[in-house]
Amino acid sequence: MKIDLYHLYRRFSLINLAYPIVLDALKLWAESLGWQARASVCKENSVYVPRDTNVVGFSVYTQTANATYRLAEKLRTAGKVVILGGPHFRGPETFAEAAPYCDVLVSSICERQWKKLLDAISEGKITPNMQRPVLVIDKEKRFDYPDAPCQTHNDKSWFQFPCIPTSLGCPYACEFCSPYMAGEYVLRDVETIYNEVAQTKGRFMWLCDATFGLHKRHTKELMKAIAPLKKDFCVETTIARLQDLEMIPDLANGGVKWITIGVETPTAKLKKQGSGNMVDILRDIIQCAHDYGIVVQGNFMCGLDTDGPGVFDQIFDCYQKSKIDSFMLNILVPYPNTVLGQRIKEEGRIIDTNWEHYDNRHVVYRPKLMTVDRLTSGYIQLTRNVYNFRNVFSESLDIMKNNGATAWTAIVIGHKLSFFYDTLQKERALHHG
Repeated sequence: MKIDLYHLYRRFSLINLAYPIVLDALKLWAESLGWQARASVCKENSVYVPRDTNVVGFSVYTQTANATYRLAEKLRTAGKVVILGGPHFRGPETFAEAAPYCDVLVSSICERQWKKLLDAISEGKITPNMQRPVLVIDKEKRFDYPDAPCQTHNDKSWFQFPCIPTSLGCPYACEFCSPYMAGEYVLRDVETIYNEVAQTKGRFMWLCDATFGLHKRHTKELMKAIAPLKKDFCVETTIARLQDLEMIPDLANGGVKWITIGVETPTAKLKKQGSGNMVDILRDIIQCAHDYGIVVQGNFMCGLDTDGPGVFDQIFDCYQKSKIDSFMLNILVPYPNTVLGQRIKEEGRIIDTNWEHYDNRHVVYRPKLMTVDRLTSGYIQLTRNVYNFRNVFSESLDIMKNNGATAWTAIVIGHKLSFFYDTLQKERALHHG
């Protein structure tokens, strides 16, 4: 039996650089049953399913839902069993919508359920064009990564960062997000992580964790263990975690070169933002990180219900005073299976239901404290203030000065240039509505 697994994208983004780990897990589990499995990240028009492939699965983000449905319809007509899963289906909101396009609908799944599902397909219990799709939900939250997902890392393209998971779940319950295992946080064994890092070729890797370093002792042990491997790592964490500045030298000693922080907005007090003045805390964190040769990226979001017209000046003030190396700003997307998305829908503020516009390039709802036009114009002006040629050039020189002419410096500057290009594309999309 053969299965093809796809994650679709519409524009080149982080998903192209940091390959989805779940696809690799599903691939390895299928292969352990003797299936031939293939995993691909591509655009809609690049999907090619061989005639002898029996099953096609899609990991679906909201912005690619429509593209997936179009493909699924064709594949079912061609006699393929179609499996749909991914973040777009983390809740009942989108179940009914997807039902006509698939034979299996996955909200969440563990290894036992996946293997049972493939066995049912092999035995002919699940066939193409099922009248009603089989619904799979990992209610007991038994998902865990395979023992050696690193087996698949060495097959990736040269520009893709291997992703090494260090935990499961997310301890926070942000209403604009719908992570798997929200509110829970399960650490992976240090020895397991070490072995995966050691067996993965290449120097640059992403340690995947919604809040890297949340457990201090585990983080110290991990950093000490992997330091001799001389790898360079990217991690994602929170202001609250790095407010303990003692963590930063430990991260540096372990090989962390890039930290992404979810700042979100200065107008709402989120648990992950820590306590105290946000700008002062960020400035201290970034200064300390720079002392240890670490680059810091701040991720911001505008358009939350706490954001009024003044939020753009507040974000720009935070950007300037904190000396953030890399700045990412997105307009809020009220995803259908989030608490915030549900509330905005119930309040009648959704103005666009085309999933392809749920891409940070369109305003699909009415903000609470400003108009759609004010959100659009404020976003465009803020990104112009941050990402203009003069700023990008001078900041790139500063990065070169601080880190030298190294491969890592080239990656950081390339990342900054990609953000510069991306903001231009977003501005063009917003102008065209």
